[in-house]
Amino acid sequence: MGKFAIIDIGSNTVRLVVYENRERAPYVVFNEKVFCGLGRGVAETGNMIDEAMELAEKTLKRFSMLIVKMGIDDPRIIATSAVRDAKNGPEFVERIKDYTGLSIEVIKGTEEARLSANGVICAVPHASGVMADLGGGSLELATIKDRNVNNECTLPIGPLRLQDQEGKWFDNPKRMVKKNLAEINWLSENKGQKFYAVGGAWRSLARIHMDMIDYPHINMHNYIIPVNEIMSLAKKVSKMSLVEVYQYRGLISEKRAKIISLASLTLYHLLKNLKSSKFVVSGFGVREGVLYDGMSDEVRTQDPLIVGCHQVAEMTGRFPEHGQRLYNWIDPLFDNESDEQKRLRLAICILSDVGWRGHPEYRADKVVGEVLYGRFGGINHWGVGLISMALHTCYGGSRQYSDQVEVAASLINKYDLDYARKIGMALRLAQRLSAGTERGLKIAKLDVNEDTLLLRINREKKDITNDVVIKRLESLARSFDLDPKVTHK
Repeated sequence: MGKFAIIDIGSNTVRLVVYENRERAPYVVFNEKVFCGLGRGVAETGNMIDEAMELAEKTLKRFSMLIVKMGIDDPRIIATSAVRDAKNGPEFVERIKDYTGLSIEVIKGTEEARLSANGVICAVPHASGVMADLGGGSLELATIKDRNVNNECTLPIGPLRLQDQEGKWFDNPKRMVKKNLAEINWLSENKGQKFYAVGGAWRSLARIHMDMIDYPHINMHNYIIPVNEIMSLAKKVSKMSLVEVYQYRGLISEKRAKIISLASLTLYHLLKNLKSSKFVVSGFGVREGVLYDGMSDEVRTQDPLIVGCHQVAEMTGRFPEHGQRLYNWIDPLFDNESDEQKRLRLAICILSDVGWRGHPEYRADKVVGEVLYGRFGGINHWGVGLISMALHTCYGGSRQYSDQVEVAASLINKYDLDYARKIGMALRLAQRLSAGTERGLKIAKLDVNEDTLLLRINREKKDITNDVVIKRLESLARSFDLDPKVTHK
């Protein structure tokens, strides 16, 4: 199964994303967006303006050429609010077909809401709550529960719909937002749930919050903000002029700066209606929803984190099949884990060989960076920190942390850090004993017997142990307050 391309023609941006394949957690191999502003002027004149359409035309011609160069013959091209609502939308679709050869699928607002919600599910399979996707021209809403999407709807209150083509706000945009939200009856039935925020403008607002509290990590996906804090920030930014918003230059782009006040206004009133329990930033949306939509039921039920780890191991590890065997081998040490800890420990074991290509003195930092800034689905920031620090220990990382290791460590508490180090030390022993091979572990077994950590070695293979193996066994035993012992059978 080859590469898969999605072109998303939105009211604010036109974006091309190319995925390595259509599996459960495919890598993005190309991602480019251009701010075309197709939604500017639609509310005012009913039409997309010529300048925006010309820029979109050139952008889509470039994208069509890139797709050909990549050998992709079945791209999915979708257009949302601006194209579907503009009177000259059909003319634009034909114009693009003639000039680029691309066939645009103009999707309905309810379908956009469904796809955006599926994008959230793609990354967070157990998501439950209200999904809200704010684009330039519209707001899509839906509810998510048990991987099902319901109550899909669309409202014409994207930031570009609340201002003219020069960027001047229409009279009383707050009234327009509140009037549209009041028409959605099911909002009152879904109060107190999690809120999954999709869309670049809201991610920009979350970026400002990150900076305000000096949050250590920069990955926006699955960033959780207390609802009272994001509402307070949204209310503050909604009252700012463009000049005042420019104080956030360096955190948000100039294009986002022009719409973030109106985006904040919409968010504030939406959260005020919902009284949400948590505000969760989703880095996945309509494009990932398109991808998820094309997966079989069997693929959809796979764990995106575990699949993603296997893919990384296949690309960079020496023995990618070794992860499950490692997990089973160290299992006797971890008998009081939660289901989530077991899942993360499996991910750690799968990734335990991915840093071997680095220089020995820098492998620990390298593997932390791979996890900390990787694009794994099905994992929150706590999980990222836990996996990173376990692998840091696995590769013999120093207790004097580099800056990025400090970031990873700050995402978890001291008890989780101790747990991560125990996993890392267990893997260090396993890797030294087996040289990274699955067969190497079959001659030895770990066991806990009262106050003793036993390493049982096949008698005829006893010379597999050396001073390094013994030292690693001793370190591991100390971390569990156990006495180390080697036995032969």
